[in-house]
Amino acid sequence: MSSPLTNTPLRRWTVLVLVATVMMMGYVFWDIVSPLSTTLKMPQSEGGMGWTASEYGFYAGSYSIFNIFLLMLFWGGIILDKCGIRFTGLLATGMMLLGAAINYWAVVTISPTVYTDLPFTLFGLIPPHIKVQVLVASLGFGIFGVGCDITGITVSKVVTKWFTGHELASAMGIQVAMARLGTAGAISMSPVISNAYGISAPILTGTLLLLIGFVLFVAYIPIDRRSHLSTEPAETSSTSTEEESDFTWRDFLKVLQNPGFWLIAILCVMYYSSLRPFLKFATDLLVNKYGVDPITAGQTTSILPYGTIILTPLFGIVYDRFGRGSLLMLLGCVIVTVCHIALAIPGFSGSWMATAAMFLYGVAFSLVPCAMWPSVPKIVPLKQLGTAYSIIYFVQNIGLMIVPMLVGNVIGEHTDSSGHVDFTMPMVVFSALGIGSVIVALILMLVDKRKGYGLSEANMKGK
Repeated sequence: MSSPLTNTPLRRWTVLVLVATVMMMGYVFWDIVSPLSTTLKMPQSEGGMGWTASEYGFYAGSYSIFNIFLLMLFWGGIILDKCGIRFTGLLATGMMLLGAAINYWAVVTISPTVYTDLPFTLFGLIPPHIKVQVLVASLGFGIFGVGCDITGITVSKVVTKWFTGHELASAMGIQVAMARLGTAGAISMSPVISNAYGISAPILTGTLLLLIGFVLFVAYIPIDRRSHLSTEPAETSSTSTEEESDFTWRDFLKVLQNPGFWLIAILCVMYYSSLRPFLKFATDLLVNKYGVDPITAGQTTSILPYGTIILTPLFGIVYDRFGRGSLLMLLGCVIVTVCHIALAIPGFSGSWMATAAMFLYGVAFSLVPCAMWPSVPKIVPLKQLGTAYSIIYFVQNIGLMIVPMLVGNVIGEHTDSSGHVDFTMPMVVFSALGIGSVIVALILMLVDKRKGYGLSEANMKGK
């Protein structure tokens, strides 16, 4: 039997590379269709699928449907805290792969000319007369969404487990940066792949990358099994009591009663709802408002996530060594809001402004995550961490479901007979969410000072 592993720098950074790459593959698939929104809305005779803006909005929002209505993230967090990292990670990465395969199958095999009528419209957010292709693709994307977010929760707990007391914010910053690399690669390369091999080719590419991610998580399992660091229940023996989980339902109630936790959760939903759904429509914005061709628009939009690849780890180092986590979150929210407002102003139509905004979005997309995710373990104990992250992801998913659907409908209402879209009102929606995130970040800063969570303190004390 192999001797137990110790937490050496080489070993924990190897773990980080493995699990961060798994998460990166998830983000590739999450955004692989985003730059194809304009192409999807084209007629079949021009290489598209004839999707409407409302259908695309429904597809984008379907990522979160099961997470919300079936409480999948809630159960995912409980499974993680009770059954452990290895079981939960295999389950989640497998669901990502399954959902992606269904998504690809729908686009390839179901004709976009076949429609069905739905008995429910979720207060008008879901088109009542919808393509079967869109419906099945959305089913796959929803299953993928369950797996992707539970994978995110699992990866966050893995990083916390190996890096607590070490370079936690830096490690989480690198993990986020690799996720943004996945987003950037998807946004910039998807139109190129689509032009060369057809609109289904990027979806197949993303599915194959998820298969690689599944294999990489399998490779992590023996490292976790042999680790001395495990704080979760033993997954190799049903008789072991030494490593049995201490999580109880009382711990769940303690999470719900924590005001700092709720402020982080609300900040998360406001911030991510103002930015991630924006990425789904950013390429369309550049095409319609600035007259950029789809490939160039995808490359310009990719500036946003590419900028985070370097900045997120740097800001993580700042948080590790100097603290000021609540200030970093506030600055990020302010930058996002200012950019949204600038793009909402009808008279500002120079393409240079869009390019500059993408650079600034990249800064903001680094500032908030690098401080927000490492702040959760300062507020919530490790044994409650899986549940805490799952609730945060659940609240976040409410915004990630509703906002794309809402914006898709708003875009449909502001599309003229020639197909041109006026993006003023959609950007007003994103601006309002940004303003909400600024308000919550200010409140969190004040509560941190009163409660003493230590969000402004360095993570590497005495190092």
